[in-house]
Amino acid sequence: MYKFKDKVVAITGGATGIGFALAKAFGEEGAKILIGEPRQEKLFEAVEKLRALGVEADSTVLDVTELASVERFADFAWQRHGKVEMLINNAGISGARGLIHEADLGEAHKVFNVNFFGVWHGCSVFGKRMIEQGTPAAIYNLGSENSLFIAVPRSVAYVASKHAVLGLSESLRNDLPDFIQVGTIFPGYVDTPLTGSASGGMNADEFASIVKRQIKAGEHFIVSHGYNMVHIEKRYHEIEKAYSAYAPRYEGDDEYDVGKLIANHKLRKSKKPKSS
Repeated sequence: MYKFKDKVVAITGGATGIGFALAKAFGEEGAKILIGEPRQEKLFEAVEKLRALGVEADSTVLDVTELASVERFADFAWQRHGKVEMLINNAGISGARGLIHEADLGEAHKVFNVNFFGVWHGCSVFGKRMIEQGTPAAIYNLGSENSLFIAVPRSVAYVASKHAVLGLSESLRNDLPDFIQVGTIFPGYVDTPLTGSASGGMNADEFASIVKRQIKAGEHFIVSHGYNMVHIEKRYHEIEKAYSAYAPRYEGDDEYDVGKLIANHKLRKSKKPKSS
């Protein structure tokens, strides 16, 4: 069971919405919170609220689309506490609405720069330092129910960016040392500034409580909104149907399995005689 007491947790986009709700939830467990986002006034407000709740919190201006800014965020964290045990790559935006031929390409690039490359920057910068730190740590990336199925139509840039976050997280989980836990958080519809004037979603504090319970249990798929399984199962069954019809299993069908092929290639290389 993961314990947050005295752990240092850095959260991108942590001044409002889900990020701020997570800051409160972890802070209430005794974590030391560091938040970063571009709006200085929002950071001041968030830190004041956290400190009023008895949470040890600090902030610094952060633009996740700029690698140098993420480096400065990490510098701030290590200078302040000498370590970071958890990074939550939470910063995200929406935009480029409409059918793909209608969506503004510039806006689409902005969505990817924040939602995907912002996560990439955080994982790259903090992941390297966590490896060097050499102690148990964790990185959690904010995906979305849109990482798993199409929840919001006419939002191709947002949906694609969240699918990409899942791929990035799973690649990291495979590649990083075992002492670094990597997971993906899949919010369903949550009432935050990102959702605008539309209401009816889950309360952000309720969602944060659900997330905290799963992270404490060491899970790497952090889920909510049970009805999402209806949509997930539909996609799975469509994929299963395609394989059953056109690529059914057969004896020895692992002959083209990429993992097996790579392993065999490495084995052959290791057995190749060295030239004198």
